[in-house]
Amino acid sequence: MKKLNVFMTSLAIMFFSGFVMSCVSKAKAEKPTKNGIEKTRITWYSMDELPSLLKKEPRKVIVDVYTDWCKWCKVMDQETFENPEFIEFAGDEFYFVKLNAEQKGSIVFKGEKFEFVPGVRRGHHELAASLLEGRLSYPSFVILDESLKGKGIIRGFKDAETFQSLLSKRIY
Repeated sequence: MKKLNVFMTSLAIMFFSGFVMSCVSKAKAEKPTKNGIEKTRITWYSMDELPSLLKKEPRKVIVDVYTDWCKWCKVMDQETFENPEFIEFAGDEFYFVKLNAEQKGSIVFKGEKFEFVPGVRRGHHELAASLLEGRLSYPSFVILDESLKGKGIIRGFKDAETFQSLLSKRIY
């Protein structure tokens, strides 16, 4: 009987601790600011979601052209795009879109259908090649205006401060 009481007490403590931790993490994720809720993460979208997003609220777009094997793409995801200052700077000004340069499916962009092109090595997606003006390198970031016209390309790994500086200095 004592073992059952100890077990039930332990179970109750674990449940209560989990409940408290979920409340604390939610409070950290939703810090009040003068504009409502502070954004604590970049929201990533697909190319398919872009047209409906732009209809609701026009914004500039950053397309992250990456591959699954690219080490520096992953480092940027972990460091640059999770940096609180960068998120505060760019989180509401841009839509962020992930585009795997080696994905196999077709994508319709601005009324045109783009496909995967098999190659000697891994192949590439036509949309990645088009957005990057034929120069495939990863990571690369294509800046589009609210009507999806290309405004510039930023190539290579950038820490949060450098990336923010590049976005600030250029008029997109």
